[in-house]
Amino acid sequence: MRKLYRILFTVYSWTLFVSLWMLSILTAVVLSIDTKEKENVFNTIERFFSRIAFKILGMQVEIHGLENIPRNEPVIFISNHQSMMDIKLSLAFIPINFSFISKDTVFNVPILGAYMTASGHIPIQRTDDRKAYATLLTAINKLTVKKSLVVFPEGTRSEDGRLGTFKRGISLIILKSGRRVVPMAICGSNQFMPKRGWLSHPEKRHVRINFGKPLSFDSSRTDREYTIQVTNQLQKEVSELLNT
Repeated sequence: MRKLYRILFTVYSWTLFVSLWMLSILTAVVLSIDTKEKENVFNTIERFFSRIAFKILGMQVEIHGLENIPRNEPVIFISNHQSMMDIKLSLAFIPINFSFISKDTVFNVPILGAYMTASGHIPIQRTDDRKAYATLLTAINKLTVKKSLVVFPEGTRSEDGRLGTFKRGISLIILKSGRRVVPMAICGSNQFMPKRGWLSHPEKRHVRINFGKPLSFDSSRTDREYTIQVTNQLQKEVSELLNT
């Protein structure tokens, strides 16, 4: 009986998210007609509908450290990655507009790919180092006055919720952009929607998101030693927020 409930709740959850996502796309398309701010319109509408989805789903999302997010400059959010739900959580509860760096294969999916492009998200080809580096430069250029960036430096979702090793490429984005970094930790999303298995756990609908204080780094240095130091510090900051 319990498994049947999980199956029904999982189907309900996906139906809810997909339906509201499609509605948000339609709304964003209509509202972005004849405007040069299409990316911001898509981001704002997606945030609104994502919050509605979590509210209807009965998710209890606890937010700490919103005061640490600068509102007058683009920043780079660095977060752990536990679940597919982390993307929706970021869209819903980061209060400013931003772009994701995502696998290039996602951009080939019908409708989803068009949405990702319209929203200003950035594809990365992980199997080709030269193209991946070009993506990093594109990401840096995205950091305009109005657009921030969200990166999951582990590169994949954690299977057990523990923080994985950060990829060093994130330090190059930070140092070459000269932007400040806001560390972020999402706690509990893997309990509701784990990496392995497709069934959700409706009894585990509590998630906590912690935002740390902005960090600054010496953008005049991009040598290997310093990029490793920056990467390690970022991992340490996120780890502490994850365990808070």
